[in-house]
Amino acid sequence: MPLPVVINSIVCLAGTFLGVLLAGASIISIANMKVAWVNLLLVAALLVPVMFVVSGIGVWLAYAQTSLPVVMGLVALPWLYGGAFVVLMLRSFEG
Repeated sequence: MPLPVVINSIVCLAGTFLGVLLAGASIISIANMKVAWVNLLLVAALLVPVMFVVSGIGVWLAYAQTSLPVVMGLVALPWLYGGAFVVLMLRSFEG
């Protein structure tokens, strides 16, 4: 496998571990929120580490079988999802 795929795998392993920590801390914070979308936030928090797993496995599977844009999309997936989750959490603290 090429070096970028291996690097993505290492980053996804670390991201999965850190995502579990982020999800745990977020769930504690979300439990005290009084916003209408608290259930959405709980599910979104649990999906943060899942996105890293999907990215790590997906890049390995997609690298040999699909085009480069699909692989790049899988690499970007957890970062875009994590960014959207952080924005949603910040929006929840405002309200």
